[in-house]
Amino acid sequence: MDRVSTLTATRPIIAARLQQAVDKRYRRGVLGLRASPTWQDGTFTHDGVPVTVVGCPSTLAVWEAIETRDDQGWLVILTSVDEKELGDGVLAHLIDNRLLTPDPWAALRSMFSVNTIEPALYRVPDDRGLALGLLAVLPNTAVTPAPGGVLTRDHAMSTLAHAALRVTDDPQVEIDASAVLEWSLRRDLSDDLLHLRAVGGPAVMASVTAWLADRAGRLGPVVERLLATNRTGDLVPLGLVAGLMVGDAPGRELARGLFLGTYTLDGLTEPDLGNWSDDAAGLVIGQLDPAARNTVLNAAAAHVNSRGIGELARTSELLPHGLSARFDTLAQTITDAIPDDPATAPTSAAAAHVQDAWQDVTRHFLAPEDSSMPGAEAAVRLLRWLIADLDTAGSLDALTADHVGSGAWVDAALITARRGVDHRSLAEAIAHVIDRVVLRRRAIDRRFAAALADTPYPAGLLVENLLRDIVLPLAVSTPILLVVVDALSVAAAIDVVAAAREAGWSEAAVGGAAQRTGALAVMPTLTGRSRCSLLCGQLREGTDTAERAGFLEAIREAGLQAAPGRPDPIFHKKALDTVPTGADLATEVADAIADPTGRPLVAAVLNYVDDTLHHTDPGGTDWSLRTITHLRALLRDAQRAGRAVIITSDHGHIIERRDSVKLIRANHYGQRAHGQLDTITDGEILVRGPRVLTNDHAVVLAVDETIRYGPVNAGYHGGGTPAEAVVPVIGLYTGDVPDTLQSVGDVEPGWWHRPVTSDTDTPVRTIRTQPANTAPTLFDDEPVVANPQTSLATKILGTAVFTAQWKLAGRIVVSKAQTGALIDGLLSTSNRELLLAQAARILGLGENRVTGALLQIKRVLDVEGYEVLALDGPVVRLDEDLLREQFGVGP
Repeated sequence: MDRVSTLTATRPIIAARLQQAVDKRYRRGVLGLRASPTWQDGTFTHDGVPVTVVGCPSTLAVWEAIETRDDQGWLVILTSVDEKELGDGVLAHLIDNRLLTPDPWAALRSMFSVNTIEPALYRVPDDRGLALGLLAVLPNTAVTPAPGGVLTRDHAMSTLAHAALRVTDDPQVEIDASAVLEWSLRRDLSDDLLHLRAVGGPAVMASVTAWLADRAGRLGPVVERLLATNRTGDLVPLGLVAGLMVGDAPGRELARGLFLGTYTLDGLTEPDLGNWSDDAAGLVIGQLDPAARNTVLNAAAAHVNSRGIGELARTSELLPHGLSARFDTLAQTITDAIPDDPATAPTSAAAAHVQDAWQDVTRHFLAPEDSSMPGAEAAVRLLRWLIADLDTAGSLDALTADHVGSGAWVDAALITARRGVDHRSLAEAIAHVIDRVVLRRRAIDRRFAAALADTPYPAGLLVENLLRDIVLPLAVSTPILLVVVDALSVAAAIDVVAAAREAGWSEAAVGGAAQRTGALAVMPTLTGRSRCSLLCGQLREGTDTAERAGFLEAIREAGLQAAPGRPDPIFHKKALDTVPTGADLATEVADAIADPTGRPLVAAVLNYVDDTLHHTDPGGTDWSLRTITHLRALLRDAQRAGRAVIITSDHGHIIERRDSVKLIRANHYGQRAHGQLDTITDGEILVRGPRVLTNDHAVVLAVDETIRYGPVNAGYHGGGTPAEAVVPVIGLYTGDVPDTLQSVGDVEPGWWHRPVTSDTDTPVRTIRTQPANTAPTLFDDEPVVANPQTSLATKILGTAVFTAQWKLAGRIVVSKAQTGALIDGLLSTSNRELLLAQAARILGLGENRVTGALLQIKRVLDVEGYEVLALDGPVVRLDEDLLREQFGVGP
């Protein structure tokens, strides 16, 4: 049978023929249609008259339907029986005395509520097949009436694309190149296309393919080819590969020919390939979620590998081959930068090449999420440190400050670098860096230990003085939560403070210092001695009971004891772990923190870090607020209660690297100290003095990290390295800086973020502002003070443009003086940029508020949308030339 006779009649087709009969003044009767003799949609009404549809596979069935029909309504007979077989008797009962051929275009007019069809829609080789296919694909779809009474090609194809192919989820969204690219990534795309081909037929497929190609604009030729060859799902992945085919690199012309031939894309020009690549890359970069993006990139990489064009892909800024190539380059520059002689430091020029290679790595699209990035970044930082001109000689106090300001950051970078990378050549290069850093750190550790032995009466901040000299004076005017994290090293505290900042805290310097501070632990650096001394406020050895008694005595002497009837404000492990079901903090602890008037000072002792030295891997632990048990909840409740926080420790720790050696010593204290005073080998040092809490005030401390006196653990403490002997003293606050604290300066050492310069370049100086009423220290850079009479900021603030911008900005919570101070602060740096922490200090705001303030200043300075002030992650930048131009201020 032909297609017409096997057509499954739909309600729109029947309704169209009924309307034609009504137009001929028929009000009821029998309508015979050549169609498949099937009907399952029941009765309906047309123009108020009931319609019964009957499928009649034989002449007998036709006679039966005619004889039983309702004379007051319409009877529609669907049959594939030839008119000759029906005979004149049957035909005499039918309208026009014959079987009518269904008119699909009439049905489409009825479906879309139009009178006219645009010729562009039906002027195709198989116009009837197109109409029948459209009706078959859209039988039960609620279509939108065509505007203006004309069914256009765009309206019909758009309806089909939305309903049958689901090109977009919203029928109101216009289909363009971006929509087609996104649609090509649908998981069920192939099923929809298969259904359309099977039900709609080739005419529908040809029309919708041509229309989608038109809608795709410059991607049209590609879309048309891939749709025709059933490769639509490869539109985006192959687009990324297409970019590799553009240009004149060796081997590219041959690869381009193979690429076009393999995917039946012959005839596409280089501009076509370039446009395809640009559009695909734009979608991947700007619109896809991470899961979809990774799927596309993996598919593109698979195409590259299957075609053997990995060498071309090494230039890609999107594909993993490009990132791997950049890692290779970084690895080579690192290897080249390290001299063969271990005593020779890398040169600035060589390290600058490493910096350039590292910047290339960071610019690759996949870099931020690649697992090798932390290790690679740590290696680059360590290389910067190796060439830094650091003075590691001097007093114990100077070496302690150096550890807080630089050495602990080296330790932190070493920990990250040692976690490894997923890239062989880079791993080998990082191993070279680690070896050189370990050599230098070992020498620094020995200088520190020697100073420790030579200084029985240190002048700097000591653990036993921390309570009386820092914490109690602060608590007199500002409610304080003291958190003692047992075994928290200064290196581990770096991550803790970073996590606290993300939670809304700002860091404060304590004790009149301008920077982050550290204290010296009691010797040997063990909990029973150093923590007890810390909480008692004097040199003392003992257990939790002694710590509690000494702490309560100290706060009574300071007049900070708990109000009558309230529990003591110090909590050890048992009290902290007594957490009710459904809560995350013990009730007694939460109540104490929430009572700043009755208990101005609350202390909590956390054991998690010390526990990791025995049971887990401190080197593989990320020290977040959630990692350290109870810390997140403690800080949250302190924030709610308006408390400032002091985080400190009793001692630090070192990490077992599976290279340690056990030395047999009598009378050892823990793993890293012993009392066999007549046995001192290389890597050990004898320390005497009142701060050595042994019977004879003398102890031998391990200085080499590979020495231990007991069984293998995950980590150790007790020895004389700065990682064990120096503890962090961190101040935290929220909101504005309390009067009793001062905003901390830059905590990162210069080499942590600063690009390496060549030997002839002037190093970039970090500008620090000195807090009010704070004497400068040896560790401060000389402040740059702008002359208010001649500063550019003063000129800017006096212009009519600034006045107009200030009014346009609306409600501004920052002042004009703050805006001027920020401009001058940025101009005082050689590269016209500041870290957000520096900007916060200049504006006199907490770090959690500085971004909002900068956005307001940006609204004022960015005249007509031109970006004068830019916020780029942790950095704020000023375009001085554009600033002068926009505000009409010359040099």
